Amino acid sequence: MTCRHCSNWFNHCKKRMKLEVEIICKEIIKPSSPTQTHLRHYQISFLDQVSPMVYNPNPIVLFYSCHGTTQFNTTTISQKLKKSLSDVLTHFYPLAGRVNGNSTFVDCNDEGVPYLEARVKCKVVDVIHKPVPGELNHLVPFLLYDITNITFGVQLNVFDCGGIAIGACLSHQIADGMSFFTFLNCWAAIAREQSELPNPQFISAKLFPPKNISGFDPRSGVVMKENIICKMFVFDGSVVENLRARYAAAATPSFANDQKRLTRVEALSAFIWTRYVAVTRNQSGHREHML
Repeated sequence: MTCRHCSNWFNHCKKRMKLEVEIICKEIIKPSSPTQTHLRHYQISFLDQVSPMVYNPNPIVLFYSCHGTTQFNTTTISQKLKKSLSDVLTHFYPLAGRVNGNSTFVDCNDEGVPYLEARVKCKVVDVIHKPVPGELNHLVPFLLYDITNITFGVQLNVFDCGGIAIGACLSHQIADGMSFFTFLNCWAAIAREQSELPNPQFISAKLFPPKNISGFDPRSGVVMKENIICKMFVFDGSVVENLRARYAAAATPSFANDQKRLTRVEALSAFIWTRYVAVTRNQSGHREHML
């Protein structure tokens, strides 16, 4: 049984034409300055050794819509993206390298990252208001379950309405979500020509030293999923604000005095987690949970 809102959404998805994306340009962007010799060998940490060699769950798509009579100059934007990407790769030099065959280190050889440009035959509003998760994969440069030695890639998507979307994939074996956001923030700062930039430190192998994992293949657990069921849950801003207020009211005085107000992400994450705890408790009795 589905609610009227869900029925309308599914009907819309059936009526809407399949997302058509045409790749019109492919090139390789290399760092603007060569990586120093003593940094050419980036040791992978133990956590990276056992991480799957896929671009999932680290894809991201950033949408930008045109407003009113304002139109993007996609040629200028593309040039700016490529120039700033070339510059940021000098700070995040492992991304321009290639993972060696045994997945024990990254050869920081400055081979560069793929940069694709694509035409999308629809409007940005059609995608972001009623997204079909499986179709969004066409807006990123790699198949999410691809296994390659390339760590990073970018795709600039230009829509019929003039809006754009920047899709990017980062190998899960070399970075997690927080690392991805750190990179994107630095890339944006360079594109805006900011003077203060993050100073990334690639020391994960010191914190989590690599181990001998002979016989273990991180690719063994990677299975291409063709029939994945995706559901989208939309929380209105007023609902999230009510959650923030509810949790603030329920906090003990000492806790409330020591803590800043919950962010929207924290409040919504806490709510979703409590629902998961409630469901699993009903299924298997008492269980301990940690997030």
